[in-house]
Formats: sequence, structure tokens, C-alpha cells
Amino acid sequence: MSTPESIGPLELARRGWASPLAVCVTAFLLIEAITGLWIYVAPFSIASQIQVILHSVAGIVLLLPYSFYQTRHFLKWYRQKLTAVMVLGYALMMVVVVCVVSGIVVTWQAAAGPELTVGWDFVHLVTGIATGPLLVGHVALAYARRSPAAQKSPDFTVAVRGFFGRVSGGILGGVALVVLGSLLWPVDEVEFDAPAGYSLPKYAQNFDEYRGSLFAPSYARTASGKLVKPDAMAHSESCGTSGCHEQILSEWLPSAHRFAAMNPPFRQVQKNFAEEREAAETRYCAGCHDPISLFAGAKDLHNQDLAAPGMQEGNSCIACHCISEVDERGNADYVFTPPKKYAFENTKGWRKFVSDFLIRAYPRQHLLDYDRNVLRTPEFCGACHKQFIPEALNRFGVSPGQNQYDEWRKSHWHDVDHPESDLSCRDCHMRLVASDDPGRGEDGDLRRSAQDRAHRHHGMIGTNFLMPEVLDLPNWRKHVELTKEWMRGETVLPEIADLWPKGPVASLRVIAPKSVRTGEEVTLRVTVTNRKVGHNFTTGPLDFVRAWVHMRVLDDAGQAVFEWGGIDPVTRRIQDRPGSEHAVGNSRSKGTMVFEGEPQDEHGNPLVRHELWKKAGGKGQRVVFPRYSDTHTYKFKVPEGASGELTIKADLNFRRYRQEFLDLVVPDMEKESGVYQRTVTQTSAEKRVSIIGR
Repeated sequence: MSTPESIGPLELARRGWASPLAVCVTAFLLIEAITGLWIYVAPFSIASQIQVILHSVAGIVLLLPYSFYQTRHFLKWYRQKLTAVMVLGYALMMVVVVCVVSGIVVTWQAAAGPELTVGWDFVHLVTGIATGPLLVGHVALAYARRSPAAQKSPDFTVAVRGFFGRVSGGILGGVALVVLGSLLWPVDEVEFDAPAGYSLPKYAQNFDEYRGSLFAPSYARTASGKLVKPDAMAHSESCGTSGCHEQILSEWLPSAHRFAAMNPPFRQVQKNFAEEREAAETRYCAGCHDPISLFAGAKDLHNQDLAAPGMQEGNSCIACHCISEVDERGNADYVFTPPKKYAFENTKGWRKFVSDFLIRAYPRQHLLDYDRNVLRTPEFCGACHKQFIPEALNRFGVSPGQNQYDEWRKSHWHDVDHPESDLSCRDCHMRLVASDDPGRGEDGDLRRSAQDRAHRHHGMIGTNFLMPEVLDLPNWRKHVELTKEWMRGETVLPEIADLWPKGPVASLRVIAPKSVRTGEEVTLRVTVTNRKVGHNFTTGPLDFVRAWVHMRVLDDAGQAVFEWGGIDPVTRRIQDRPGSEHAVGNSRSKGTMVFEGEPQDEHGNPLVRHELWKKAGGKGQRVVFPRYSDTHTYKFKVPEGASGELTIKADLNFRRYRQEFLDLVVPDMEKESGVYQRTVTQTSAEKRVSIIGR
């Protein structure tokens, strides 16, 4: 058997050019270099995704042949005289080895999740880009070095021509595979034109700003002006089952954003709205509560349920993260841009594995679609958390609604001149939590860094503690626990602790004389101060959200001799005094202190079922602006024969729903779910008063 030492360099070179293994390795390396470069510079497409798969599969297939060939090639040539070709070959070998190792690492990370390591990905990118020119240079120099002698050897010429022909054929085969795959891949358009007969709200067509809009009287709209298949907006669970955003999904599942469209009060109010007006007008609510159904065209007279598949996700991951533009106008004034889907996205089994692999290995489009800067602005929240009733809805004139955005914007919490002390929605409602999520860390945020190993909590903790339990949503217990801690002011947020005071969100103070006489009329005052809330206390739909003071005067035996703001044990409604149900809009010297509001129609009739489409005005609105206070006066006469001391106890209580509203709109909800609305005491105050004789 001949050895490299007994074979001349020209013959050794000829055998190398003629080697099928050399052809295979060279072709595969060039395919890897070309597809890698394409993936890096070309726009997102099916062709690019096919090349990600081809690149990964070819890399795996190449491992053993390359290892064998590289070892054999090195052993054949390392004893030869050192030349430029050999130096280039050694450089190529080292670069390819590093590229192969880094490729194994990033392929494993893309397959197993949850993310690629930035360092390994960068090394693989640089060495992959370097492989192409080094390989071409090495082959070209090797040919040039032997070209003069090769002209005298027909066998050498045949070997070289065969090498280039077969390598070119392999590359063309790869190109053909990509082209064929791109042509045959089924195209699923996620947007579509409104079908024939799709209704537009009749009255709203009288107004220029709504005329012709598929989504009026909401301001929400798609970038194209078309409808969107619900399948393209739903499937939030896939974000957590991919091994990527599991923690964020678990936080979102019991959140108000998730149950916005599925909670019984919303669904019944929407049904009442459609029956009284027309289905198309319910789009006003859907822009914020049910964007999936809105953009799918389900809020239409041809759809009795007014819902599309996926509506139970409310504000899904995609519905929020694919908002591309917002405006301060409110009423869901945002633009939704559907994401560009990856191959096999929202499937199961091996197809989902491929989809998850593509997203992790080739995350560019995923980030472009879902990691928009607008998400980090308070205006993003304000698009929905600012509401007014337009004339196109109430047929009367513009009437204000809940507006957390402007309440915050006008408060001391928003300090545009001093960004370091400016607190916005996400600072408070989306606390930082320790995280292994691929989206952890963030540059460009005053209180964040790329290395903080945290993400924003997607439970958006506020005051929604009833509905997660009623609906028995996943992780509702943890969500309710966090919500009640938040409402009691027990939550500590280290990232804003220097700006956000400790203690209750609203303080409670009882002002009373040090001593009283029997038979004397006593005046008490209770003051509530909005200490920590970034908007009014309380805020939201004031026709059914309730915060109030439960005030009691207790004798020496602990028995209540006077009481305001108790709960009737039968009706479970707030009472001004025992046996007297609370009257909305009472003066600051009568009844009890209740933070509330009563919407009214154009004739002054109260709207007690949340019929905001008829709201023209209102009465009895009582809230506390940030850093401001409100005081209520209570009077009572000290009982004859009383002695010792009186204890004045005040509790600031909260309920998410006015009981009358639940009784009227969803009378069976509590009984059917087995969950009855509870009262959360946010803070308490106490004062002792001595009783002296006449």
C-alpha cells in the first residue's frame, strides 16, 4: 500500500481533487456558508426558514464526514513543505472546527430552549461568515499552485473538472431544494377583506372619523384596514409551552387582560348592548375587551355570539404585542399589525418542535413583531385606559368615562422634566420579578439593565381579585394573593422604593374630640388621602367599582352603638346606616363616604346596568386625585348612661362590583360559581374617646 511519503505531491493532489469525500465536504461547507449568509442578510420569508432547516440539517449530516475527511487530509499534507495554501488550509481548519463546535451548541440551544447564548451565536456567525472566503481561497490557491503541472496531466484536469462540477451540482441541488420548497409551501393569508353583508354601525356613519371603518365606533384598526383571522391572534398558550415564556404565561393566565372578554358581566352587558342597539355598535367595547373578535369581524349581526375562536384569551399575547402605533385620544386608538408567522406556528407535535426551533434559531422576525418600543410607553396603556362616550354612541354629545391615563399624566407622578423621578403605569403595575425568561433584562430603561435578570410581571396587578376565582382560572390563588397584598399597600417594589412610599395606598385618619359628654352631639371626621395610587382613588368604571369607609362607634363592651357603611347581611349592599341602603351622591355630611359615580342618560335617568352607550352625564362622582385628600363628616349623640370610653373604628373597604349591578346583570353568577364577592379592607384607623359626665 502506498503512503503519502511514497506518493508525489501532484498525484496526492489529484487524488484529493478526485475524492468523493472531498466533494461532499466542500459542497456541504459551501452550502453552510451560503445559507448562513442568506439567513443573516436576507429578509424573513419561507425561503429563509427553509434555509435555517437546511443549514441545521446539513451541519448535522456534515459532522462525521467532515471530521473523518479533515483528519485524513491533515495527515496527508502536514509533512509537506509549508506553503500559502497550507497556511490558508490550517486557518480554514481552525475556523471550521470552531464553527462546528459553536454550531452544535446553538443547534442544541435552539432545539432544547429557551434561547441562544449571545456569545456562542456571535462566534458561530463570525466563523460561519469566515468559512466561505477561506474555503474558496484555499481551493483556488490549491488549484493555482498545481495548474502549470496539471496541464501536462490529463488525469489531474479530469479530477479538477469533476470536483468543481460535482460541488456545483451539490450547491445547485440545495438551491433547487429551497426554491421548490418555497414554491410548494402553502401560503396562509392571515388578513382578509370584509365579507359581503358585513354590517357597519348605522348611526356612526354620520361622522367622518368613523365613516367606512370596519371597527367603528372603536378607534382600533389594523394597519391594512382588513380583517384578521382569529387563529393569527390567539394561541397564547404556545408562548409558554415552547419552553420560552412559561413564567410570563402563568402570570397572564389569571389576569384581567386575559379574562377581559370572557367574564360574565362583560358578556351580558355586551349582549344587552347588541339587543338594544345593533351588533356592530358593540365594537366600541371590543377594541379593548375583545380585540380578537373585533378584528376577526365577529361583532356582526350575522354572528349571534359576537365572539370568535380565541376570545377567551381576551387581550392575548399577540393582541397586545402586535400593537404598532398608539394615540393619546383613547377609546382603543391603536393600530394592530398582524405578526408574520413562522412555519408550523400554532401546531402540535413535531411541527411545533420545528416552529419553536425556527423561532429560537432565527428570532429576528419574532422580535420585530413582538418587541416593539411602543410597548414601553404609558401611551400604550392609555390607548385603552382612557375612555369617553362619543356622540356617535350616545346620540347626545361627548361624555367623559374612565381615564387613568390623563389622571396619571396630570399628577405629580409624571415628572417630564426629571425622568429619574417619573413613574409610569408599568413601573407600578408591572413589577420586576426574577426571571430566566429569554426576554429578561432591558436596556434603555432608567431602572433596568440588560443584565438585571428580570422581566415585567404580566399579571398587571391592580384590583381584580373576584373574577379569576369565579372563572377558576389557572394560578388564580397566587394572583388573588398578590392583588390583595397590593390593595393593602403591603407590596414592596425595590426598583421604585425611593419614590413610592411604604404603607397603605390610601391613608385613613379619624379626627375626633379627646373626650365627650353623655347626651352630647359629637362630630367626627374621616379623611382619606391618596398616597400611592398613580391616578384617582378609586378609578375604573365608577358605576360599579366601590371603595368606601365602614365607620363604627363601639362602647366599652365592643358593641356598635352607631354604624355607617356596613354591609346588609341579606342584600349584601352598602348601607348608609343600618337598614338604609346607601344613596349615590350623598353629601359629605350625610350617610357614609363612598368613592363612586352614577352615569345617567340624557334624561337624567341612572344607568345601573353599565349601559354606557347611553351615558350623557352623571352625578355623585367622588374620587381623590393623587396626593389630595377628601373628608367626610359623621355626627352622633352619645347615649345616656354611657361611661368609660368610645372606640371609633374606620375601615377603608373595597369591592370590585357594586352588588346591585351583579344582582341586575348576572344574578346567578355567584351562586353558580360558588364564589361570593368578598370585601377587602385596604387600611384601618382607630380613635379612643373618653366619656365624662354631664
